[in-house]
Amino acid sequence: MHRLLLLLLSFILFLSSETNAQYDIKETNASTLQQKCGDCLSVIGNLPPEVTYGFYLEGGIIYFVITDKNYFDLLFKKPLDGIAVDIITKTQFPCGSENKFSQSTYRMGQLLKPVYFKDFKKEIIVDKSGQVAFKVAKLPEKYVGTEFETNILILKNNYACYYNNFFDIPQARWGLLEMGLYREALPSDSETQGTETQQGGAYETLSKTLKFVVPFEKGKSEYSPEDMKPIYDSLKLTDYNIAKISVKAYSSVEGTLEGNIKLQNKRAKSIVDALQSYQKQEMVIDITASENWVDFLLDSKGAGYGYLTELSKREIKEELNQKGMAKKMEPILKNHRKAIIVLNLEKKTRYANESNTTIQSFFEEAVTNKSIDRAVELQKEIFFRIRNQKMPEEALNNPIIPKEIQYGTLLKNKAAFQFEQNEDDIYAALVAFKELEALLPKDKQIKYNICVLQLKSWVFGELLIEPDQLIRDIKVLTAKGINSKMVKRLALNYHIINSEYMMFKRDYKAKDVSLGYINKNYRYIKMSNKDYLQLAKYFSSYAKYDWAQKVLKPHIKKIDVDEELLFYYLNLTIVDPNNTKSEAYRTTMLNAINLNKSRFCKLFDPFGQGGINFQLLNDKYLKSTYCENCN
Repeated sequence: MHRLLLLLLSFILFLSSETNAQYDIKETNASTLQQKCGDCLSVIGNLPPEVTYGFYLEGGIIYFVITDKNYFDLLFKKPLDGIAVDIITKTQFPCGSENKFSQSTYRMGQLLKPVYFKDFKKEIIVDKSGQVAFKVAKLPEKYVGTEFETNILILKNNYACYYNNFFDIPQARWGLLEMGLYREALPSDSETQGTETQQGGAYETLSKTLKFVVPFEKGKSEYSPEDMKPIYDSLKLTDYNIAKISVKAYSSVEGTLEGNIKLQNKRAKSIVDALQSYQKQEMVIDITASENWVDFLLDSKGAGYGYLTELSKREIKEELNQKGMAKKMEPILKNHRKAIIVLNLEKKTRYANESNTTIQSFFEEAVTNKSIDRAVELQKEIFFRIRNQKMPEEALNNPIIPKEIQYGTLLKNKAAFQFEQNEDDIYAALVAFKELEALLPKDKQIKYNICVLQLKSWVFGELLIEPDQLIRDIKVLTAKGINSKMVKRLALNYHIINSEYMMFKRDYKAKDVSLGYINKNYRYIKMSNKDYLQLAKYFSSYAKYDWAQKVLKPHIKKIDVDEELLFYYLNLTIVDPNNTKSEAYRTTMLNAINLNKSRFCKLFDPFGQGGINFQLLNDKYLKSTYCENCN
């Protein structure tokens, strides 16, 4: 079964009688539901989160799949226990008019002919993992090439007992939190300001990122020199060049959308031009412009204009442009005109103007003369150039570094860099560090790197490492002097992998122990946006949606929120009508629309075709937002 096929929202039909029942399907009412459907509802209500089910389409045939035969056997026992497919089309949710549903009490669209246990029990396919699949129906020709979704109706003894639709939630069990390898000497506390922790490893960085906010006056595209001064002061352009500049320019919401976007692009360009004039090296430029609906909705409510948050964007613009409302709200609106600037910088080194040939000559000389500090500095420059495709990777092997204790730092750096350049070759890196461990048996960084590589190896096969020994090796790293938070990160990754192995063995209790450890301890490490996203997807894969939401929620309220975090948060929460009717959630959706309107609209594409589920448009708040922004 496709792991994205996931039941999130379902409802029990407390059915009333219908005179034209289709396919002789029987119905219940409130007094007979438990008698006729109690067993079925109990099985579904108590499905472990590890057990999922749903439909998939292959070659024009609709198949039903459930991941555990034990629960299949509980659902389907009697000859007239069965399944029917209900096909819903997106045209049933038109903008500008009411949604169009079947008048039936147990279907919304076209119900295909049910299949019963007496007919499909001989045709079921069971794989070695216990997953069950069987053919349910042929897709009618008229739906080929259209936007449609399939809902499921479960029958017990031919009584309509359970109906639901499906939602697409991306998941990831095997993905690990970022881990890198140590290079150079482990920095002391006083030295950490000159280093950067990168994916769990530490080394001096030749690049960094700076972030600034520059305000603009109403109607003007010029910035104030005083507002740019902190940027100039922080750049220290004698030390760094700007490699890339990202400008997100925001206008206040009064005025036309076209005029606002045009003005914001001018503002962004004025900043880019000013910074480019400070250096000869060309910058990579990324400019986006949008109206600042996020701050507007938040500030309006706090300033006593809460009624505006209940209006559509068009209605808000009309309100602001009438009766002097914009002038009245100017103390709020002035704070919404700004640009958020992110600069990616590259450090200028004293060898920056030297040719590749000269750099390699200097490095060979330093190695020959055993000038280790100078050799390390030159090695950094070589790594930097290779990473940025300014030097061929073959330069790593010229000269060959002697395998002697005094060259340990250079050897360690080289092995770590080679792995970072080719992370698929985990075995070669593990062999290299095992050899270094024999040369430098007390080097704590090498022991840390070996643990990292063993974790990565474990993902590909349980026979490659010994799990109990690995967790012992991880735990002793703190006592050897490795930062406790970095050790905690390794332990978290250990349990991410272990939970999947326990899952495969159907040892759900052991899986839950690892899952609980991760939920309890991830807060104690510093995480990147990529880590937060990975962890949320991991929790979702075990149906811990509330845990996944808690991981993301603190990070999605900012106007410059990471796009991946925001859209995954929407993926998790948009199915809950208690969320969608709230003012705060509307702000979250408008922020997503500002970031990537096309991507937001695609959330309402069909399930299985990139969308979550277009039946979300049955929610009046979601339909209103969709029709206002996407149609």
